[in-house]
Amino acid sequence: MNCEFVYQTWNVQLIRCRRKSVGIRIDGTGEITVRAPLRMPEAEIRKILESKRSWIEKTLQKVKARAQEPKLTEEELAALVKQAKKVIPPRVAERAREIGVTYGRIAIRKQKSLWGSCSAKGNLNFNCLLMLCPEDVLDYVIVHELCHRKELNHSVRFWTEVARILPDYKQPLKWLKNEGQSIIARINS
Repeated sequence: MNCEFVYQTWNVQLIRCRRKSVGIRIDGTGEITVRAPLRMPEAEIRKILESKRSWIEKTLQKVKARAQEPKLTEEELAALVKQAKKVIPPRVAERAREIGVTYGRIAIRKQKSLWGSCSAKGNLNFNCLLMLCPEDVLDYVIVHELCHRKELNHSVRFWTEVARILPDYKQPLKWLKNEGQSIIARINS
């Protein structure tokens, strides 16, 4: 059911799945993935792509600009890991007390897609690139992962817990969505 087609000058990866609406995603390399309902005609998908044309072109321009940004050297990444190992654990401990949760080990990684994660066992992973983000963004990622200790999903209850701790969490989340990819793009492939 999955296929690839060309629309305008774009190569589009089409994934048919059980969903009711069309989702369009552009990754850090500029690959366009469209997830569409199983029975939706390709002509309708093409119409949707056309309606989103300006957003797609703008996003592809951003991806191209990010690719031109200077890459971080191994030494710079090592320095960010070292800094993160000093900064993040005490902040996690402070926020965990506030939220009323426990956690396992904390790992700092050089990741190309995730800012943080929480395992079912309570182990936390954080991206060293958080050291290049504003403090409220770092705090949001920490709170987000710790709230997974109460809700290991992204349900309404999870977001209610995040909002209880950080009422203005939507601002750093928006910053990550708008600016985060330009920071992640600085890691060499």
